[in-house]
Amino acid sequence: MKTSLFFLFVATGLGVAIRASAQEGPTGAAAGTPKARVGFQMALRTGYSVPMGHATGAAGGEMSNAYSGQVPIFVEIGGKPIPNLFIGGYLGLGFGGAAGGFDTFCSTFNATCVAVDARFGAEIQYHMLPDQMANPWIGYGIGFESAGLGISVNGHSYNSTQTGFEFAHFMGGVDFRLSRAFGLGPFFGLSFGQYSRYHIEFPGLDTQEGDIAQTGTHEWLSVGVRGVFFP
Repeated sequence: MKTSLFFLFVATGLGVAIRASAQEGPTGAAAGTPKARVGFQMALRTGYSVPMGHATGAAGGEMSNAYSGQVPIFVEIGGKPIPNLFIGGYLGLGFGGAAGGFDTFCSTFNATCVAVDARFGAEIQYHMLPDQMANPWIGYGIGFESAGLGISVNGHSYNSTQTGFEFAHFMGGVDFRLSRAFGLGPFFGLSFGQYSRYHIEFPGLDTQEGDIAQTGTHEWLSVGVRGVFFP
């Protein structure tokens, strides 16, 4: 249900932007609208991400039982071979805290707990109106993810990391092309992944790592603002 509402929200937003741009007149007719361009492009995204689904398939393996919402910082670097198409890569870091059972544990032992999520991969975007002031776009990415939980208590640190494949990273938004050098606008993102490996470090004990026996599918729902260089 949440996934369906997300795509409905994105489709509605993009539709409004397309109609607004179409009302401006013929392509390139709006005064002050930068011309469509090709070549290098870079973007920065930030906002808020909500974890959903299951980190593992075991009891208590829900994402909400360990990870709180996070503030992500994404960098996209690539280029446009044609005005409508962007091909490149993404690197993202998300910073948050504890939630659910993990948060209860941290509170009980008066521990400092943090959560960090790292994602990287390749992506492709289709830009619908690259020569208009408001340029809606949609995209798809695929890559890898590593999510870590850190605990610090009484001078000791404990770390747990889960890694796996991010098999779908859907995204969309609108770039308001303020100039040929910079644009700004909202974005939405929904990623699907599956952790397959774990790594645990505890002081005084041997490092534990291996395959996750019962895997689950998790999601990150993100919304925020995107700044793009050379839109």
